[in-house]
Amino acid sequence: MFTAVIPTLNRPADLSKAVISILSQTCLPEELIIVDQSVDDKSKSQVGLLMKGRDDVRLNYIHEPRISGLVEAKRVAASQANGNIVCFLEDDIVLEHDFIEQIMKGFNEHPDMIGCCGIVTNMPKQAFAHKFIFTLFHRGIFRDKRVAIYGQMEGRGHQLVASKMISGGLSAWRQEVFSAVQFDPTNGYFMLEDIDFSTRVEKHFGPHLYINPNARLVHNCSPVNRESLAPRHRRKLSEYIKYYKHRRNWTRAKSSLSWLLLGLFFESLFKTVLTHSFWPLKGYFLGIRDGFKK
Repeated sequence: MFTAVIPTLNRPADLSKAVISILSQTCLPEELIIVDQSVDDKSKSQVGLLMKGRDDVRLNYIHEPRISGLVEAKRVAASQANGNIVCFLEDDIVLEHDFIEQIMKGFNEHPDMIGCCGIVTNMPKQAFAHKFIFTLFHRGIFRDKRVAIYGQMEGRGHQLVASKMISGGLSAWRQEVFSAVQFDPTNGYFMLEDIDFSTRVEKHFGPHLYINPNARLVHNCSPVNRESLAPRHRRKLSEYIKYYKHRRNWTRAKSSLSWLLLGLFFESLFKTVLTHSFWPLKGYFLGIRDGFKK
């Protein structure tokens, strides 16, 4: 049994497109859970219209504005999911027609796989210099293969790629993961919630996480609920430090953080020059303050 999960907040138009793409799959999920934190019922009404008269997908619509944040929404959904495979999706995505089929194919062909994610097809291809600098400074506990994969692979027929970090908004997990590793809303992650969860899973179960380049979707990056550049930069710094603090006993953790902070300083300096604004540098130092004071 396959459960698809969408956490959502005040994005009825985006959510409708995501649900339509789920209902158009070559392999339908048996269960769809939507965790809606919106203050009104616009999203619920639109999804109700889309699901009207359908009995091939069971809808569990949880509308609760008191649920606070993405991680809490995922925790609630995981506690109610009935599927052997539970797939978390963002509310502003559109799946290619065989996304779920490719996810299931990956699990069937790799019985050892405990979790995986697909890829985003509309990410801009990164210049060689960007990939080189990212790889240069994201070392040790921050090493991330995804930047070399996303936006780079076309079509189907690719081999799955082993990775300690997988993307939360297009990820799928075997049900037994949630009995061993819980979503932790007390940590306050948002930007790094996916790598926090996936690396904790990898630490518990071993190297059984993969990126599946054959499971593909478009991410439309809704402007609703999205922070501007300066707050995002500040949050990113803060969360990187928080991520380190929860892994300070891991191998090379301290040197990984020091090296990454150096790289992020150069990034902030470059963006300050490029934008003729001190906000990137200010966000860098405010993020460091936020991260270490908590």
